[in-house]
Amino acid sequence: MLRVAGFIFFCLMFLDSCSTQRMAAQMAFPLIQGQYIAMQEEADIGLAAKAIPSNLKMMEGLLKGDETSTSILNHLAEGFCSYSFSFVEDGEPERASALYQRGRDYAVRSLVESSSVGDLLALTGKEFQSALKKTNVNDLPALFWMGQCWSGWLMLNLGSPETFADISRVEWLMKRNVELDEAYHYAGPHLALGGFYGSRTKMLGGNPEQARLHFERGLELNQRKFLLIQLIYAKTYAVQSQDKELFERLLKEILESHSNALSEQRLANEVAKQKARNLLDMADELF
Repeated sequence: MLRVAGFIFFCLMFLDSCSTQRMAAQMAFPLIQGQYIAMQEEADIGLAAKAIPSNLKMMEGLLKGDETSTSILNHLAEGFCSYSFSFVEDGEPERASALYQRGRDYAVRSLVESSSVGDLLALTGKEFQSALKKTNVNDLPALFWMGQCWSGWLMLNLGSPETFADISRVEWLMKRNVELDEAYHYAGPHLALGGFYGSRTKMLGGNPEQARLHFERGLELNQRKFLLIQLIYAKTYAVQSQDKELFERLLKEILESHSNALSEQRLANEVAKQKARNLLDMADELF
């Protein structure tokens, strides 16, 4: 009897501990959210590059206390994807590939919590497409960052056989994002599809005309204020099409634009400016 009572007491203490951890994580999250917003508004790229990793680890710590929080999972997916693109992939592609996968896995976990479709990574072909059709706008944050992270990984691994098996699923996923809300995250679904179609030759499944249409729609939706669209437009479509005039025009537009035209995405625009300078320096190699 005493053993039973002891076991019950242990279980109650364990449940109370879990409840306390979850409550603590939920109470702390607004502070992390504030840091997240402040980071997006940051103008100093060097400061952001040093600060973001510790913020991500802090958020992973919060997740330990509330492992089913879609808010934390989505922020982690976005954080790892954005950090990898902004500060890692140009110099450390292997590390960036791993970070993209890490972000994608957080997005998958979020989707499992927010919807009934389960683990999309475990599905292929018609099953994958059928599951996507069951998603709705409430699933969009997880779907969007899953697509962004997966696409980022794919672009760094085009020589891998595994990549070719994933191309169709990534395309279906990003098309579903457009269907749910084409303007989400500064026309991010159009930016993603533009880069997806524009980064590869026709022989490897690229589609220059579709890329151009998605980029132009993205620019229209954002009044040309989210400068990553011009950057990826130049880096992918313009280079693949060998349109040097468009390449230079887009990159010069970035450099001449005021980064604070979209103050809530100041850091993204500063990153676009830095990458635009680097691309212009490479023009003779690319054309």
